[in-house]
Amino acid sequence: MLLLPLALAGSVAAQQAKPAQPEVESFTEIAMGVDITVTVAAPKAADRLAAARLAMAEVRACDEALSDWQASSECRRLASTRDVPTVVGDRLFSATERSIEIARITDGRFDPTISPIVQAWRTARAKGALPDTATVDAARSRVGWQEVSLDARARTITFRRDGMALDFGGFGKGFAAQRASAAMVASGQPSHLVAVAGDLVAGPVAPPGKPGWTIRKEDGLSEPFELVLLGEAVSTSGDLEQFIEIDGVRHSHIIDPRTGQALRDRTAACVRGPDGASCDALATALCVAGARDAATLMRSFAGYRASVTTVDAHGVRTWSTAPGPEGSPCAAEAVRVPDAITVPAAASQPKR
Repeated sequence: MLLLPLALAGSVAAQQAKPAQPEVESFTEIAMGVDITVTVAAPKAADRLAAARLAMAEVRACDEALSDWQASSECRRLASTRDVPTVVGDRLFSATERSIEIARITDGRFDPTISPIVQAWRTARAKGALPDTATVDAARSRVGWQEVSLDARARTITFRRDGMALDFGGFGKGFAAQRASAAMVASGQPSHLVAVAGDLVAGPVAPPGKPGWTIRKEDGLSEPFELVLLGEAVSTSGDLEQFIEIDGVRHSHIIDPRTGQALRDRTAACVRGPDGASCDALATALCVAGARDAATLMRSFAGYRASVTTVDAHGVRTWSTAPGPEGSPCAAEAVRVPDAITVPAAASQPKR
């Protein structure tokens, strides 16, 4: 008679010891001027909330460091007088260092010192007119990634021209998403997805019962597609929503730092790879490069997957790595960079 209660007690103990299954929960707030969504898979609601709060705090900290809109940000407080070093925090220094490296690799198609040109175009868009040649030329004289000096030991940033400033519009969101993901991994919550507008970073552990985080991407030029993200990032760039049309000519919000001119050809790019900041910057650089020069650019980014669509006088042209950014994860060495550009036989009309 004594064996039965003991057996039942053992059964109850075994049931209590069974680990709780992870649940998926999403949290959203506004930061960096966009919606931030953090999705976490964990057994306890308190742990999911704590992880999301940690990620959101990191995104806000990145905004305070990198914003060119907030007058109080570190980025805005950089000395604009030549040869005057400014001591900065880890986030701003790391972002600048990586941005300068990408500017060098992309031959200036992406340039974090583009701020004077961006400001000129913002003013022009607000007036509904193009910036005049003199204004663009004056802005260009204060742009050049080669004119930024970094001292890692002192953690200082110095401009070698007067009136220079940094703009992380094509880098900061991917950078913030990547740092938010890293913070959650370090805290013991590796199953998550961080979305800072169109820049997404997935943690290294899949949600329960799934091979990864399923994402649907659309850029307004090519057909929408799905990808399964795991321990990777993905970014898109294009002029689907941000542009100005003057005298029947469409001018994108994306500007070629080398010429100071906004892109006129419709273009969109999607990049997938191991680092969110690099994906963000590379998507911008690929829009500037277009389908024609995309292959040359991508050969310097081993393991990154990308596609670029350009609509110009020759029609719709598309270039993509093999495989492209769609689909499931694959080994970095499996990604090829072909030269060929495809021209769809029956391209759909691009969205306006």
